[in-house]
Amino acid sequence: MDSSLIDLVFRSDKRKNLLILLDSGSKNIDEIKNTLDVTATSILPQIKKLIDHDLIVQEDKMYKLTVLGEFIIKKIKPLINALDVIEKNNSYWTGHDLNGIPRHLLERISELGDCTFIEPDLNHIYEPSQEIIDSMANAKHASTFASYFNPAYLPLYVELGRKDAELSLNFNQSVWNYLSKEHSNMIDELMGMDNVSLYVSKEGIKLTEITVTDRTMMLGLFDKNGKFDQQFIISSEPSALLWGQELFDYFKRLSRQVNKI
Repeated sequence: MDSSLIDLVFRSDKRKNLLILLDSGSKNIDEIKNTLDVTATSILPQIKKLIDHDLIVQEDKMYKLTVLGEFIIKKIKPLINALDVIEKNNSYWTGHDLNGIPRHLLERISELGDCTFIEPDLNHIYEPSQEIIDSMANAKHASTFASYFNPAYLPLYVELGRKDAELSLNFNQSVWNYLSKEHSNMIDELMGMDNVSLYVSKEGIKLTEITVTDRTMMLGLFDKNGKFDQQFIISSEPSALLWGQELFDYFKRLSRQVNKI
C-alpha cells in the first residue's frame, strides 16, 4: 500500500468509517448518512475519492467495496480496532508492562473491544472496586490467575463454589503459600468441591490478574516499575471473553494442579 493510499484511508475518519461500514455489506446513501451521522454534502466528496482509488463502487444506487477495497479493509481493520482499544485507555496501556501478555495475544488486542478502565477508590484503597465485585457476582463459571492476594476475593470464590459455579483458580507460588497457611479452612473447602480446580504457577509472570467469567473479562498488569496499582481493564465483549480465556489457559499450561495443601 503506497503512502497516498495510506493517507486516503487514515487521514479521514469519514473515509475510514465508510470503508468499515461497507465491510458489512452494500449501503445506499441514506443508510450511510444515518449510520455515520453525516450529511450528503460532507460524505459525497469522500465517496468520490474512494471510487477514484477503486476502493468502492456504485451499482444501482448502492455503494459497496471493490475486491481491492475488501482486501485492504481486511488487512487494516484489526489495526484500526487495536488503535481504538489503546486510544480509549491510552494512559493505562502506556503506563503498564505489556510483557506479561504472550505475543500472539498481544497482536490480537483489538479483540478486547469496548473496555472500561477501573481504578481504586482512594477512600477504599485496599478493597476491590464494586465494578469488579459485580462482574463476579452470580457467575456460572470463572477462571482466575492472580499473582497477588486480595482478602475480599477468597470468600467470594467460596460463595461461588457453594453455588456450583465452575471455578479454575491459579495462584503464583508466593500467593499459594500464604493462602494455604493463613486461609487453610477456605482452601480446604474449595479443594473439596468437584466444581473447583486449583493450580499453582511459577513466580515471575508479569501479570497481576486475569479473570474471565461468563459475563466479563478483567485484566490487570504491573506498572512500568513492576508495582501493583490496582488498576484494571474490564470488557464484556464476547471476543474479549474468548481472548481472556486463552490468556488464562496459556498460564494454566505452565502451572501444576494441586489437590492438597
